[in-house]
Amino acid sequence: MVKSFMVIVAIFLFLLILPVSANAGAWVQDEGEFFLSLQAYYYQTDYAFDSNGNSEKRGGTFWKKEINPYFEYGLTSRDTLVLNVFYDWLYDVQPSPSEKNQGLADIEAGWRRLLFKKNDHLVSFQVLSVIPSGYDLEDMPQLGYDRFGLEGRMLYGTNYNFMKKSGFFDISLGYRKYFGYPSDQIRSTAYIGYDIISPFQILGSYDLHFGLDNGSEKEISTNILVQPNYRLLKLTLGLRYKINPQYSIVGAAYKHAWGQDTGAGGGFYGRFWCNF
Repeated sequence: MVKSFMVIVAIFLFLLILPVSANAGAWVQDEGEFFLSLQAYYYQTDYAFDSNGNSEKRGGTFWKKEINPYFEYGLTSRDTLVLNVFYDWLYDVQPSPSEKNQGLADIEAGWRRLLFKKNDHLVSFQVLSVIPSGYDLEDMPQLGYDRFGLEGRMLYGTNYNFMKKSGFFDISLGYRKYFGYPSDQIRSTAYIGYDIISPFQILGSYDLHFGLDNGSEKEISTNILVQPNYRLLKLTLGLRYKINPQYSIVGAAYKHAWGQDTGAGGGFYGRFWCNF
């Protein structure tokens, strides 16, 4: 318990000093404007974190491939609608026989409200709903929890200049509530972008999911990424190519740096960003 508390403190302090924003982060879209992020994602591991945070070899390899369209629409100059869709391919060779599944995972839909903006600084609040897509829990590995959830999140963002080059900084802290199981989660993200040389921008981020261990103890699947009480810290380093002010391409690699009751390992992804 003390160890877990120290991890929370260390991560929170890290959050305060590290700049973020893959999607639009704290920013909202102009009224009538759209933002699209289309992501292709790959994950693989032969290891899993146990309940004490130790990485141990599991009985076989777990793969996940994912297509992730993410949309934003500027409803007003202060309000943005959000939709996040995931289509997954899962494969696990640990069981005998091996298991594979594919389909639409949980959908996230929400609303972001700009609360404060002054010069290059802004603060927003976001409400997000987690909606099961209708997959069958009998199909293994399972695509999700098949449980509705709600999330509230505070976001801060700013643009900055350093050594005559520009960048952005974005942090967020939220609470996700599920109904029944799994555990509720503290969720935090942090991103930094810095224009190293035109038209390239380096991107760094972390993504924290910290289960509060208050859900029912229900082991749901061999999908090691959706255990009911998991904790995970993911670190990412990427490069953005700005085709023009409207279009960008992003490539990144990531690693599961720390966790409890979840998969270790890592992977990579590619993104296409479009404003229209």
